[in-house]
Amino acid sequence: MKTNPPSGPQHGRLYSLVAFFSRLQLGYLLRSSRNPRPIVMLFVFTAGATALAIISAAAYVTKLPLLFPPLGPSAFILFYTPMSESASPRSMLLAHVLAVAAGLLALSIICWASPNAALADRMAMNWHRIGAIALAMGLAGVAMVTWHCVHPPAAATALIAAMGYLETGTQVAGLIGAVVLLILEAIFFNRIIGGLPYPFWRSDPKVAATYGTLAGIPESGMTFWQKLVNKTFQKR
Repeated sequence: MKTNPPSGPQHGRLYSLVAFFSRLQLGYLLRSSRNPRPIVMLFVFTAGATALAIISAAAYVTKLPLLFPPLGPSAFILFYTPMSESASPRSMLLAHVLAVAAGLLALSIICWASPNAALADRMAMNWHRIGAIALAMGLAGVAMVTWHCVHPPAAATALIAAMGYLETGTQVAGLIGAVVLLILEAIFFNRIIGGLPYPFWRSDPKVAATYGTLAGIPESGMTFWQKLVNKTFQKR
């Protein structure tokens, strides 16, 4: 008796192709591997290098100021701890925007308070410059905590603005544009390549709690400072 080959969507070529590539995603490999560290290292290297290469190429082709130092640590956080709150698109975008505003505001306040402040030379260090840097750092920190968008690399963005490196609106727009481009790359790499439920906007703490180190949670379940506090109270 002749039997017909199995049919249905689960036996089609497209399904087989999707199933094959799904086994190469970061999420699947981490669940099936006994030693996930090399896999994470490879993902961080590939995604980080590609993301910054794309932004660098875009800056070269468009001649726009899309490159600035905080992009490096931001990319590391987005691809090493993608499920953490600090890696969410909301935290990264708001933190960098608030940091730019804090840096420019601090610089404006110092210039207003001391009209004769010699801040034209970005390389010159004086008490006015120190005041602008300190004020920018304080304002950026308070803003990130207030709006619940803590993203550590943004603190460096505030310093860049306070030191006078953002002189035109084009430079500010280029900085924000680079941040948006990096977020889009994070969504692609983490969701499509990584197979992770990376958020489109805000991080979900309940989902993040199940991803351990990918959410910035140490394998022991406690951070360095939590361990230090526990040891201190144990001694007492």
